[in-house]
Amino acid sequence: MKIHFKTLGRIVCLWGCVSGGIEVEAVSPKTAAAFFQDTKVWDVVLTVSPENYAALEPRNSKGFGADFKYVRANVTVAGKALENVGLRYKGNSSFATARGILKKSFKIDFNRFVKGQKFVGLTKLNLNNNVLDPSQIREVLAYRLWRKLELPGSRTAFARVTLTVPGQYDKKLLGLYAVVEQVNGPFLKERFGTGEGLLLKPERSLAMPYLGEAFAEYERVYVPKSNVKPRQAKRLIAFTRLISQADDAAFSEQIGDFIGLGQFARFTAAHTVLSHLDSFLLRGHNYYLYLPKAVGKFAFLPWDVNSTFASHRSAGSPEQQFDLSVKKPFAKGQRLLERLMKLESFRESYVGELKKLVVTHFSKEAIGRDMAELRKAVESTVREDEYSDYREFVNNFETPKAAASPERRGGFRVVRKPLLRDFVAKRHESIAAQLAGDREGYTPGSRRR
Repeated sequence: MKIHFKTLGRIVCLWGCVSGGIEVEAVSPKTAAAFFQDTKVWDVVLTVSPENYAALEPRNSKGFGADFKYVRANVTVAGKALENVGLRYKGNSSFATARGILKKSFKIDFNRFVKGQKFVGLTKLNLNNNVLDPSQIREVLAYRLWRKLELPGSRTAFARVTLTVPGQYDKKLLGLYAVVEQVNGPFLKERFGTGEGLLLKPERSLAMPYLGEAFAEYERVYVPKSNVKPRQAKRLIAFTRLISQADDAAFSEQIGDFIGLGQFARFTAAHTVLSHLDSFLLRGHNYYLYLPKAVGKFAFLPWDVNSTFASHRSAGSPEQQFDLSVKKPFAKGQRLLERLMKLESFRESYVGELKKLVVTHFSKEAIGRDMAELRKAVESTVREDEYSDYREFVNNFETPKAAASPERRGGFRVVRKPLLRDFVAKRHESIAAQLAGDREGYTPGSRRR
């Protein structure tokens, strides 16, 4: 009997990836580009000893600010087995929401315990549990939009994750996860040609404050994720000094030396259109700053976009977020945007990017196609995920024939979020009314979680 190689590849694929109704390739992708295809649902198998599984639990386990520790584990990703990787929980809201269930978010560090170990050239991967998103696709959909805009952002895929803890769980299905590329050295080298620059992940830094001339004062707020060289530190200090202290004339003249104004206008427009308020617009976090060269410009990179599409619970009601202002989509105290929006050239660039986005990648037709494609990819896995509500998942894409309340499955109450289909319709309506001068829109205000 003859077996064609194409047929054999499809047989092997059954062990490494889940098709979700689309054509897939054989297991064990050889490159990161082959792995990061956002219509793929790869099998990910986690195997952890009972002792190490218990050690995953943080001591301060309320969720926000939890101190997650890496433990040794074995993983198989898309058919590729790796031993002694680092595994830990991750997340704030997503961890707190999943506090009583097995479906936590994970970070995998392939070379934490085995020097040089990588998966398709990657040193880390993020497995995000989607427990805050009944549509299951918000994060992947948002990152797809960023890539279409040619903005540097993480690549994504999906995973069907199982957990084995000898004596406790045997290939226990945790469900569907979003796989998100880590912003680190390999990521930066591919996008910017170097991973040796200054990488920062600001936290609660809405104003991007100037903190004096000693860089040590900046570490708590700007949170360096790379080694900091003196010239890089000097550049950050000069940037924040310009934002905080320069007069209008000096700011207008010099700000283009520190950031690419066109790219930042597009970055801001994407946040605005998607009503992404758990971000630099309101919270002063969930983004990276990267300085490739000490005399170069800072690039802004998106991160943690699972609260896009008007789904940040403490940013206002869904109706308010549907109606987010296009003129002032940021909270008072966002000093960089407050100053930039006073510059006519930047305002025109920002409005131009917003108008272009609404009729291209975020047009009802384009975003509808993206939603349908991602739905098709994940639907079969969502059906078997006990920590999701399949009816609520479907409701994000089509009008139900009869109203249905969320299911209680696996002892887990599914979080309600604004429906994607409602967001698309109402956001388009709001933006059109605002651009026509018929509506002001909602300006977010800083408030406690």
